[in-house]
Amino acid sequence: MIPAEDMRVPDDRVLLQLPGSRRHMAGLGWDLRDGFTCLWIFPAALVEKSAADRFVEDLRSTLENVVEVPAPSRGGAVVGPSATAAPWRAVGGWFDEEPGDGFLDDYDDGLGAPPWAAAGHARSLPIASPARLDPSTVEERLAKELGVVGDPIEHLTGPEASGDAPIILVRTWNEDDGVGLARMMRRLTAAVKGGGLAPGRRPRLLVAARLEDLPVDTPDSLDAAVAKVHWWWSVWGRLDTATVVAGTDPSPGSRGSAVKRILGAVRSETVSEVSGPHMEVALGLSRAWDGTLGSLRECLVSLASRAGAEADGQVRPAVAAPAASAYGPVPAQPLRSRWSAGLLDSWEGQLRPAVQEWIGGPGAQTQLDKLVWQSQNRVLLPLIDDARAGFTGLLPRFASQGLPRLHALYRDRYATVADLESMELGDIWSGVKQGHIRLSGTQYRRLKALRHARNELAHRRPLDDRALSETVRALTQPVDDDAGPVRRLPT
Repeated sequence: MIPAEDMRVPDDRVLLQLPGSRRHMAGLGWDLRDGFTCLWIFPAALVEKSAADRFVEDLRSTLENVVEVPAPSRGGAVVGPSATAAPWRAVGGWFDEEPGDGFLDDYDDGLGAPPWAAAGHARSLPIASPARLDPSTVEERLAKELGVVGDPIEHLTGPEASGDAPIILVRTWNEDDGVGLARMMRRLTAAVKGGGLAPGRRPRLLVAARLEDLPVDTPDSLDAAVAKVHWWWSVWGRLDTATVVAGTDPSPGSRGSAVKRILGAVRSETVSEVSGPHMEVALGLSRAWDGTLGSLRECLVSLASRAGAEADGQVRPAVAAPAASAYGPVPAQPLRSRWSAGLLDSWEGQLRPAVQEWIGGPGAQTQLDKLVWQSQNRVLLPLIDDARAGFTGLLPRFASQGLPRLHALYRDRYATVADLESMELGDIWSGVKQGHIRLSGTQYRRLKALRHARNELAHRRPLDDRALSETVRALTQPVDDDAGPVRRLPT
């Protein structure tokens, strides 16, 4: 079992600085500055982990004239931030008046000063006019925050509008008026469009939301001419996952011998490929996995077990979906519940379910082999090709009867003598076996290891631990390291 300390979520500050996060939030910032209302839809899993609040705060810090609608109050207490909200965020309230700025300052019940006043307690609110003291709709709370009596949409868009064009921020996970909020979004965007307001004079909404907080048709009901919908979908890619992995365990690939560095690069790439967009898996694997293929599945089963226990104790079977869904700008309707739960995302053009969704299934080993093969391909194939070029660069010396004769034997594959520079490892191997190319014993063994690795990867088979070790050793030794004459090996 992987220790609990290896299963922590990456720090929000790390997630904020990931290239995909910066690109995503930059797009939101551009749309808001261009006068568009923006609906920003997060997976519920990100909200529960407080990361969504941190993203909202970071974006807010880059914007001007932001007015946040305070959360509703119940029974005299303000609701929200949510229990999981980030501790650094304070939520303003309509009740936060200083002496002299509120409608209650001159209130007199005829009974003299209340007993709590002398004791220095905070003011309490009388229970008269409950509709005004405890606004229950988001529009009423917006009006109070703007200091408006009447319709806040009319105030912001009508003939008497000041033109200061605020950005109105609402976090739906602190709301209890999702229907009213959806109506307010439609009213504001319709008024902005109907009034012909220029982008720089448009009041607009920034609504940070979970799917379950709004009517289901809300994203599709907004007018694209004045509103944009941004889904936290396909935000992170390979570079983001690799950044988390590198920051967690940089030692294997950053120092040591050439063998250790290549093995470290394969390990890091494997962690990134297997984890995909699921940063908790990347964090857990990079800390707990020893880099051997024999232990990889065990680590993933442990991660899945812990993730399942933290969710609801169930490991869900994967749900089939068209591969093209990964390229869609939003999660397809059948996928949205899993996406919202943090169990699925689009990553590098692929639908990538969370580890607990597939590691226990009948095709788990096949899927894992595919991911490992992709990782090894990415790291090893360029190095193997460099080693191949090293062999072909010495063909004038290796060719037993000279290059013209060697070319004559392979004319059907290589048009000119110069084309022998692109000779494949398999052809070099064939030339050695037939006596057309002479190698030393060390060179022969190196070529054999590299040819085997190239063939395995070409047939979509990952290298096992032994083959990987032999391949890396062959890659780190120079091609022409043998003293004395080159000799032909017996076949």
